[in-house]
Amino acid sequence: MSHTELIALAGFAVAAVAMLFVTQSKKRVSAPVWLIPVLVVVPFAVWTGLVIAEEGLLSFFPMLMGSDWGLQIWFDRLLTVTAAFFLLQNRARAVGMKSEIWVLVVIFTGSIGLLLMLARTIYLEHKTAV
Repeated sequence: MSHTELIALAGFAVAAVAMLFVTQSKKRVSAPVWLIPVLVVVPFAVWTGLVIAEEGLLSFFPMLMGSDWGLQIWFDRLLTVTAAFFLLQNRARAVGMKSEIWVLVVIFTGSIGLLLMLARTIYLEHKTAV
């Protein structure tokens, strides 16, 4: 297995374990759980920065547009990020976050911005509940 295949497999395993953990939790998400999205996004943002530095900002474009699978992955990403933003925005607005700012962050950074928005929302929900 190549190193990229191992990294992809490890990422899948971490995501699967995180999702299973959340589904098994019977309690409402509370503090300091907002740190979980931050702990996930930091290494991903570092990895993204390294890839951009090595391969360039738009080097993903030919890979995505070069095949039907690339387009399918692109549209799947757009759909899931849009759905997640849609589900999160009402909670974010309820704690005083401005959706207009966060939609720009999510559009330009994808899941990095979405995870930061989630962390901020959970943090503010806990802060107002206390």
